[in-house]
Amino acid sequence: MRALGEPLLWHAVRGLLQCGSVGQVIVLAPPQQVAVCSAMLQPLAETRVKVVTGSAGRADWVRSALAVGAVQPSDVVLVHDPARPFTPAATVGAVIDAVRAGASAAVPVEPVTDTIKVVDSAGVVCGTRDRSLLRSAQSPHGFRAEVLLRADPADPLGALGGEVRTVTGHPRGRRLASPFDVAVMEALLTVEGTS
Repeated sequence: MRALGEPLLWHAVRGLLQCGSVGQVIVLAPPQQVAVCSAMLQPLAETRVKVVTGSAGRADWVRSALAVGAVQPSDVVLVHDPARPFTPAATVGAVIDAVRAGASAAVPVEPVTDTIKVVDSAGVVCGTRDRSLLRSAQSPHGFRAEVLLRADPADPLGALGGEVRTVTGHPRGRRLASPFDVAVMEALLTVEGTS
């Protein structure tokens, strides 16, 4: 998928690099996508970016990225979703700062503004969630490298429980999962004058 004429991956990587606190970006791609991802990122002409082949399982992917990046146990590692390509640099920086300040992990969040209904297996409403305590998680997720290595790769934030700090997210951190999402984001960026 593309936004503003460029692939979402290109925007996501460029956004991380513009943060000012990111020393390197490792893009993990399936073997058949390495050349495609490399070509997408070529216009950035950035030596801090490496595209590498991911392994079979998610845990192996994380270990591969940490090994390629020669990451030290105390380093801050960001796990970013390229479908959230317009996360502002200030949000990325806040995640990094929270981990540097002692959090095992940090995630940007926004309050949930919709009413959330609980339904049973037949699709019948059986309750309403109190949204005052609900938050919508964004990315990047930040970790100390040693914490990420020992966390459950399927849900590293969930496995850490009370060790995860939240930082203020941003509307531009929303996930772009459809052409409609892209159109809304492009309109927002145009209004803000950041496109």
